[in-house]
Amino acid sequence: MSYAEEIEHVAEECRRRSAQLLDELDENNRKTADTSRELADKSAADLREFWAAHSDELDKARAEAEEKERLETEAREQREAVARSIAARKAKRDVLPVDQEDEEAAFYQRETWLI
Repeated sequence: MSYAEEIEHVAEECRRRSAQLLDELDENNRKTADTSRELADKSAADLREFWAAHSDELDKARAEAEEKERLETEAREQREAVARSIAARKAKRDVLPVDQEDEEAAFYQRETWLI
């Protein structure tokens, strides 16, 4: 056998193995795509089943959370209103001079208005 025939034989074997590997790779890619599609379909079906089975519980929990948030908002608004009311009453009770060097400050800061 000559070197040219041997080289041709080795090249043909290499082409045959490359073709075989490419076929195996295509088969693996096809199987992977099929498995991925099956898993995606199964997980979508499982998710639909979960939502159907637990939708009432989820709706109830969502409603409870909204109610709790509403009550907390009302309580915060009431506390703020009480604080504003107290501040307004205190502001009307205490009369403070605008400036510490105000000449009439003593007049406004008297303990009694009876002369």
